[in-house]
Amino acid sequence: MSPPTTLIYGGSGKVAQHLIRHLLSLPLPHKIHPIVRSASQTPALAALGAHPIVQSIETSSAEAMAATMRATRATAIIWSAGAGGGDPARTRAVDFEGAVRCMDAAALAGVKRFVMVSAVDVRDREGGAEPEWYDEGDRERSAGMWGKIGPYMEAKLAADRSLVGENGRRGLEWTIVRPGGLSEEKGTGRVSAGKVHIQARIPREDVAAVVVECLGNEGTVGLAFDVVGGETGVKEAVRKVVEGREDTFEGRY
Repeated sequence: MSPPTTLIYGGSGKVAQHLIRHLLSLPLPHKIHPIVRSASQTPALAALGAHPIVQSIETSSAEAMAATMRATRATAIIWSAGAGGGDPARTRAVDFEGAVRCMDAAALAGVKRFVMVSAVDVRDREGGAEPEWYDEGDRERSAGMWGKIGPYMEAKLAADRSLVGENGRRGLEWTIVRPGGLSEEKGTGRVSAGKVHIQARIPREDVAAVVVECLGNEGTVGLAFDVVGGETGVKEAVRKVVEGREDTFEGRY
């Protein structure tokens, strides 16, 4: 059996590096192509066992991205890129416009599986309903996030809205993983996922583990769910999300 081939956009990021390690540790290891913006980023990723490709998210067309997907015979795309929210124009260029071109490229190249790494509380806060499970701590967390990194949250909302709302023309098998605040701590392999309170942080390594579990679980197709630090093993947490069809984006975009 040929190994799956996964392209990771935002391939030099900390979550991406954990993704590489997890994907290479599977019984059938993936061939991994991290997409990076600079040749200086490639040696460290190659040392992990990946095959990095230099291609700009900001300037590449959907057709150029699709050509890379075809050339590598990609079977799955993971979007883990982000501009960090400091420069609103660049944040929009990467987190929204680049993401949408990547989605369009996957459709052009015939790559069905697409996993988006987004963020908790990405929603229409003006016209959409507040999640009914939120408590006062969640509301404070929401207000703080939108107050500090509003342009990032808006860009993620626009990208996620496109992924879900425009999939009729793309036909992707998408999943959106929405992690809480990211930490540098070592992964525990235990999380809380689905319709959860959003105040807890989560190690980047555990985010990567959840994304990898989603790739292997077809039941996550068509779901967007939150994930934070918790007490449930990753496989079990994702299984419960699938069984409950817990979608935290539906009706809120």
